[in-house]
Amino acid sequence: MFSDERKSAILNLIAKHQRVTVSDVAASLHVSETTVRRDLQILEEQNLLKRTHGGAVSVELASFEPTISEKSLLYPNEKAAIAKIAVAMLQAGDTIILDAGTTTLEIARQLPDLELTVITNSLDIGDELLQHKAVTPIIIGGEYRRTTGALVGVFAEMMLARLNADKVFLGANGIHVERGVTTANSLEAATKQAMIRASREVILVADHSKFEQVHMTQICELRTLDYVITDHTLPSSYQALFQQSGTTICSVVA
Repeated sequence: MFSDERKSAILNLIAKHQRVTVSDVAASLHVSETTVRRDLQILEEQNLLKRTHGGAVSVELASFEPTISEKSLLYPNEKAAIAKIAVAMLQAGDTIILDAGTTTLEIARQLPDLELTVITNSLDIGDELLQHKAVTPIIIGGEYRRTTGALVGVFAEMMLARLNADKVFLGANGIHVERGVTTANSLEAATKQAMIRASREVILVADHSKFEQVHMTQICELRTLDYVITDHTLPSSYQALFQQSGTTICSVVA
């Protein structure tokens, strides 16, 4: 099979299944896994697919973004368990950033009775903060994204550039050993990057469904993270990388 024919066959498999593995493609096309990986790299450079750990997904799947209402129905017990660990890290007088998201909203719900300043780009989290009398809320302005309930863009970034926080609790759509922390929207990625720059410690809060996923825009490399709070034991590849970078893993059972 010639190179162009092989690449066309790979794209047909992606179109049919939305997600493929290197081993499955190699078996289907009767070629080596090395050849498949090389083809996937070329096709990604042409923006025809997105590579993942051990395979690839369609561009449409990589850029898919569920609404905040849809995400709120997923893994509520796991998110509550993650939030419980997150709030235990807080100290009186802390200034923290809560990224927009359903896991960070759960953190807001569980905030202890401490004097805190909480910065957020989420109107839902802002509403929740009003229930905590000891909290001083700061709401970041910007362009409102109905899909995620986040305020993003240049105004959000400008405001964050003038602020300093002890900790940021960051959400994400995808986490991958090679591709880092990713999200489906470039404006949200840029705002999250501004949050990281404003914070002394970067804490990723993510349930198990986010791992081994790659979305359109990178937020940061995994080595940027100081802590990862999740609801499952991470694969050895993640553990080795985080150990090398000095990232602390907090795994909880929902």
